[in-house]
Amino acid sequence: MRIYPRSELYGAFAVPPDKSITHRAIILGSMAKGKTYVIHPLICQDTQATISCVKKLGAKVSIKDGIVEIKGGRPLRDGLKLDCGNSGTTLRLLCGEIAGSNVRAILQGDRSLCSRPMKSLKAPLEKMGATVALTDYTVPPILVEGAKVRPIVYRMTNDSAQVKSAILLCALAGGVEATIEEKNRSRDHTEILLGYLGADISVDRENKRITLKKSELKGKKIYIGGDFSAAVYFLAIGLMLGKVTCRNVGVNPTRTGIIPVLRRMGARIEITHKRMLCGELVADVTAYKSKLKATHVIEDEVAGMIDDIPVLAVLMGLAEGESIISGAGELQYKECDRLMAISEMINSVGGKCRKIEGGLVVNGVESYEGGEIRTYGDHRIAMSGAVALVCSRNGGDIDDDGCVSISFPGFFEELKKNSFALLGKNLSASPSNAVHSFLLDRFGLPTYSYSYIAVKEDGLKRAYAELKEYAGYNVTAPYKGDAYKHVLKYHGDAKTSKSVNTVKGLSGYTTDGNGFLMMLKYHGFDVAGKKVLVLGAGGAGRSVVAALVGAKASVDVYNRTPRTALELRKKMPSVYVLREIPDSPYDLVINATGLGTHADDPLPAGKELLSGCKAAADLVYDPPETAFLRIAGELGKPVFNGAGMLFFQAYLADCIFTEREPDPEEAFALYREYTGEEKTETEGKSSGSLLASVAGMIETRSKAVRQKIFPPTKNGGEEKTQ
Repeated sequence: MRIYPRSELYGAFAVPPDKSITHRAIILGSMAKGKTYVIHPLICQDTQATISCVKKLGAKVSIKDGIVEIKGGRPLRDGLKLDCGNSGTTLRLLCGEIAGSNVRAILQGDRSLCSRPMKSLKAPLEKMGATVALTDYTVPPILVEGAKVRPIVYRMTNDSAQVKSAILLCALAGGVEATIEEKNRSRDHTEILLGYLGADISVDRENKRITLKKSELKGKKIYIGGDFSAAVYFLAIGLMLGKVTCRNVGVNPTRTGIIPVLRRMGARIEITHKRMLCGELVADVTAYKSKLKATHVIEDEVAGMIDDIPVLAVLMGLAEGESIISGAGELQYKECDRLMAISEMINSVGGKCRKIEGGLVVNGVESYEGGEIRTYGDHRIAMSGAVALVCSRNGGDIDDDGCVSISFPGFFEELKKNSFALLGKNLSASPSNAVHSFLLDRFGLPTYSYSYIAVKEDGLKRAYAELKEYAGYNVTAPYKGDAYKHVLKYHGDAKTSKSVNTVKGLSGYTTDGNGFLMMLKYHGFDVAGKKVLVLGAGGAGRSVVAALVGAKASVDVYNRTPRTALELRKKMPSVYVLREIPDSPYDLVINATGLGTHADDPLPAGKELLSGCKAAADLVYDPPETAFLRIAGELGKPVFNGAGMLFFQAYLADCIFTEREPDPEEAFALYREYTGEEKTETEGKSSGSLLASVAGMIETRSKAVRQKIFPPTKNGGEEKTQ
């Protein structure tokens, strides 16, 4: 699969339900009396293996409308062979339940699962009275012979949540008490669900001790939050490229160990809107582009982020200095030797990484070049590799994208879903990604991204090839005319103005002109019947002229190259093309050139023209007050800058992208929210008194917009709660 690079990306991504909790909900639901409903479960290869096994053991399971219904509480069937596929969670947890149930079963899986060491299961379950026979004393297939088990007090020798869960399920099935003392806290989803379903369980977090007494579970509705281990891939993109939010994500402290490590590296991460869902903490998580520095991850930290090590290594590869991960030897026994695969992945995209005993050393580089990634059939290598390629200069290829179905079947679809971009030349100062991100979020899209494609003229061919992967894209100067030539269908004023700033599929649109008119309407200025002079006939200028003509304004155009302006008359005969700028009065003079943006620029028009006009507008939004507007303001004229036009043309473009009917009142409300403005008493009415206040509002409004685009740093990214 080809992965194209992105830059300056703003977005939000919907993540799948938590796989770890889904496994446990299905297994505990099969042990509970009555019916259990698992709502918003993750249905993937691993959890399907769990469903298949519990059905074979005797539970009744059905899936309808995305809800898993389980009728459990029955004695387990004896003498079975259970295929756990690639799921170590399924195998380890069911070993525990079977060991406490006085039945016999053989548990096996695919080639990868049958190569993973399982010796840590044997000691505690046999101490409780069961028999656990491993192939070659080490790996599956595993023969488990249950027994009338004994109570146990067990001190964990490693940080395995799955082994801990197997002991608890053995005690639950056998009706005995179990006390477990952990070396370090591991995932506690099993303890939380046991308590939620009515088990008599206590957790002493300070002393890392769990005690389960003889209990009976009762079926309930179990709602599953988003999987943080899936969200972390998208959050990593935000840390490297701009801003990414993942909503309704589980933020159980035993799963989010990567967050304090990332903050230590300088990452700005915010966690907001915390709430409880069936005993689990969920929240919205946002990651902002950050300058990362190297760190050392020690063994005690690894358990809390074992699944996140591959993507953490990708981030380390772009951090300043040398990072070290130690105490992660368990990763050598996952779907592949993950330490080896991580090292190879980072090196293949132009990074610097080497494997050491039980860990990795990663030296930061300025950027990844891109390349080809070999996944070894490992879903986490595939997803981490995709992150590295998205953030690289050239992108690249992944040899096996299908392996992500083990844990995140729709990962690549989610990565590409509702992806939009801006094509231009100099985009470093453009706030478009923030504006579009705000609008798409308010439109209710759970997944979207908006990024930049900045190219010179000789890179346009490649850029258009990449843009085919997007759901739509916008175009800014100087490529609006070029984009006009690359579409097959024209809508609205695009054909008249020969300018395209919005492309969806094969269709081209221009929203500049109508966005400008919407900005004027917001401030109560009606152009119908007004005499308007437009200075400049570039892409945005032509679009504005076409919109003004459509709104029944009397339009004159002046352009330094008359031939360009005369092209407009072929489509719009009512437009009058001037050979020179007159001194005659106009109701509105619009600067559609780039002149006056810089202090030493010549002005597009002098005081003589501006003194006779009633109002002035500039399509430029940065700076918020151009020399053109400053002079008009000094003459006491109401003035408009391009900030409002930028917002409203983006609103219209996003309506096209999402097939939404534009609504001026909705657009005005969104603009007020974005800029922080209060609704004015004269909004939507004639210009009169309102225009007199516009000049004084320009600087304030611009600052408000920029604060939205570039929110102030909050003490190294400390947690923000609401």
